[in-house]
Amino acid sequence: MDSEIATEDKNVLLKIQNSRKPDQIIYLTLVKPDGRFRTRGLSHYFGVDEICIESGEVIQSLPEYAEVLSFLFETMSEAQDLGLPYTYQSEFVFNGLGYTLHKKDDCRHLKRSSLQES
Repeated sequence: MDSEIATEDKNVLLKIQNSRKPDQIIYLTLVKPDGRFRTRGLSHYFGVDEICIESGEVIQSLPEYAEVLSFLFETMSEAQDLGLPYTYQSEFVFNGLGYTLHKKDDCRHLKRSSLQES
């Protein structure tokens, strides 16, 4: 992936760098035809589906979604380092908030859910 091209893309909202492997960077970009945001880089580094988030959710909670994406990115990297396969969980809790990741079309849709830590 050419990071120079990706950073010049005017549709890039976020750039997330792997803390342990600084050369690994993913982007959250606006997909103009449908108005959602989509990661770019996860399939390249880990062979997994990219993640999509509805624009309204991102706009309301950008720092929260940046943290969730960073957490997922780091866990994929750690699994790769340990030689373990990575699979998305359809429901998970992060920082006390629940999220769902469901496959639809060509990506995994990330949404906040009512699931909470017990």
